[in-house]
Amino acid sequence: MRHSTKFLLFFLVLGVFFLRSGAGLYAQETSEKANKPTEVDGAKESTVRLVGMPSGGTGFFIAPDKITTNFHVVAHTTIGQIFAKLGHKETIWTIEGVMAFDAKSDIAILKVQGEGVPLPLADIETLQIGETVFLAGYPNLGEYKVTEGVVEDIRSSDKWIKTTVESYPGNSGSPVLNSKGEAIGIHVGDGHDIRPSSALKALLAASTSTESLEQWRKRKVVRAFVYYNQGKEKYNAEDFEGAINDYNQAIELKPDNAEIYKSRASAKAELGDYQAAIADYNQSIKLDPNDAETYKSRGDTKGELGDKAGRIDDYSHAIRLKPDDASAYNKLGLAKENIGDSTGAINDFTHAIKLKPNDPRGYYNRGLVKKSLGDSAGAIDDFTHAIELIPNHKAAYFIYNDRADARLDFQDYRGAIEDWTHAINLEPEKPYTYYLYNERGKAKGKLEDHEGAIDDFTHAIKLNPDDAYAYNNRGFAKKALDNHEGAMDDFTHAVRCKVEDVYGYKKRGMAKAALMDHKGAIEDLTHVIKLQPNNPAPYRLRAYSHLMIGKVEAAQTDLDKAKELESAQ
Repeated sequence: MRHSTKFLLFFLVLGVFFLRSGAGLYAQETSEKANKPTEVDGAKESTVRLVGMPSGGTGFFIAPDKITTNFHVVAHTTIGQIFAKLGHKETIWTIEGVMAFDAKSDIAILKVQGEGVPLPLADIETLQIGETVFLAGYPNLGEYKVTEGVVEDIRSSDKWIKTTVESYPGNSGSPVLNSKGEAIGIHVGDGHDIRPSSALKALLAASTSTESLEQWRKRKVVRAFVYYNQGKEKYNAEDFEGAINDYNQAIELKPDNAEIYKSRASAKAELGDYQAAIADYNQSIKLDPNDAETYKSRGDTKGELGDKAGRIDDYSHAIRLKPDDASAYNKLGLAKENIGDSTGAINDFTHAIKLKPNDPRGYYNRGLVKKSLGDSAGAIDDFTHAIELIPNHKAAYFIYNDRADARLDFQDYRGAIEDWTHAINLEPEKPYTYYLYNERGKAKGKLEDHEGAIDDFTHAIKLNPDDAYAYNNRGFAKKALDNHEGAMDDFTHAVRCKVEDVYGYKKRGMAKAALMDHKGAIEDLTHVIKLQPNNPAPYRLRAYSHLMIGKVEAAQTDLDKAKELESAQ
């Protein structure tokens, strides 16, 4: 069963959900077991919860009278005052205003009334990949919590550090600490990225005067952010037209912001306006030519327009910018498979697997290509690797189905039945599951479990009452049990569902003949002959019924026609 690239992309999108879910569970588990140094405990005296209307986040003292947090945390609080509070004490600080900010880096420094305990800023030059780090803050704006991870990447070119520490809304602005309790940087957003302490030191040195919150909120960059954030919220609520309107307002205020163009492009693509989306991606790339994600998104959109070469070019460009991006290799592999370059696709999926061996998507995609090339054994091996990574997640639904399909090439009906059973248990009410019931029923029939087959075909019919295929299958299973009347009834349902159903008419004609209704059999077989005049089989079957009612001449005519067609084949 060959799958389309569009379906494979669906799996990639779906993969984002289960990979992030899985990462969250892992991070929670490690944080509970973390044996953090006592020096990290000192962050509790310096890390504050920032509260404003209508939002908030985390921040931490970097000087006795200065707190740093994310730019977006401050911009989110669109009205009134902002307060800072420790989680374990009643001390509350009032924010006087903004001393410095960097919207692109998403950091800000705030002036507070009174003083707190500042966190020491680490020397970023000594940081090593693989080093253990800790994130301190107020996830979901709840209780103070410390979670553990490691440094995954250090990108000096754009001043980013990537860690494996899982975070949640509310962790925006949290300090990320080394084992000495020093802040190596500030967490940005709800992903795994941080801005390094060197960026904080530079901004701190530039913080010489204070601008009131009221005045700061009037800045174009801040107002643009408010519109941009409103647009994101509408986008997430699938109000794409509303999102575009807000992005338009943001662009009018901040026409040099690549991120806003990229977001507007995504909303336009959701509405099917692909040409306009590409125009926005082009502008985003012009403003920020080093954003690999924009190239990937533009490649996806070009794919929707059938621009196969442009799609491959964009994914390749993304890989040049970010060689360790397994997602880009998966996308490039799908694009190559779409143009028939199966060898190139397999190479790209293999590269994705090397980069991210715990990601099932590379294995799954490579397995599908192997299956299309006739390497069913290799496909089964890849599907098995993918399933081992997510055996009970709903995303494994299609993987079980495809492995079952590959097992049929080895007549491994029991293995196929087991896989379809796993898939059905994961998504018993999914509309596509009617197909799995059909396939499992056919496999049971191969093992002569006709009762079990009938039960599966009945389930398929319940999920899809207009499925002629399921009625035909159930009729055939009933016929195997000599239930010719039940079989004829199912074949009748099949032809009602699909008036041009050759199989249904043929099988119903055979069932009628078995019940000695030869006139009815002749009528159905005549219909088959009209639909397939060059098929010798219905002529032979009709000849038998003609003979049984004494129409010898008609029977001989049918036999002669069958022989003529067979000799011509």
